[in-house]
Amino acid sequence: MLHAEAQRLTQIVEDLFTLTRADAGQYPLSPHEFYLDELVADCTHAARSLASAKQISLTCEVPEELPIRADEGLLRRMILNLLDNAIKYTPAGGRVTVSCGRSGAEYALSVTDSGEGIPGDLQQRVFERFFRVDKARTRSEHDGGGAGLGLSIARWIAESASRALDPGAF
Repeated sequence: MLHAEAQRLTQIVEDLFTLTRADAGQYPLSPHEFYLDELVADCTHAARSLASAKQISLTCEVPEELPIRADEGLLRRMILNLLDNAIKYTPAGGRVTVSCGRSGAEYALSVTDSGEGIPGDLQQRVFERFFRVDKARTRSEHDGGGAGLGLSIARWIAESASRALDPGAF
């Protein structure tokens, strides 16, 4: 139990360090060419055991090859974070769906779930650091806990990726 808590605190410190460097414009992006569809499928596969443990159906809908030039490691972190949140807050027996596509130079990634969702007036706040919707969403011994930083990081990654995106380079 002490080891798990130490790992959780280490992750919080690493997340804060990532956000601090991002705020200062000092987080270097490492773009290269890869296929977004393969990354999404890989992340979905990696999250499958977490979903299975809660008897959640996890599906991946990627209708085409999606070549992209971006920071693969950061996009992986964003996708896994979104999947983790969706699975964590979806009740047993629910479903999570990941989909992505491309329209011209724009890529769209969606992670949807059958959980209760976030009230409309709080939806923009979920990207604030340390924000939690309610006490039911705070760290518990069952959810692996977090500090409310994951969606802040996911948003920064999405914004950074959209600024650095070079779809014609592949």
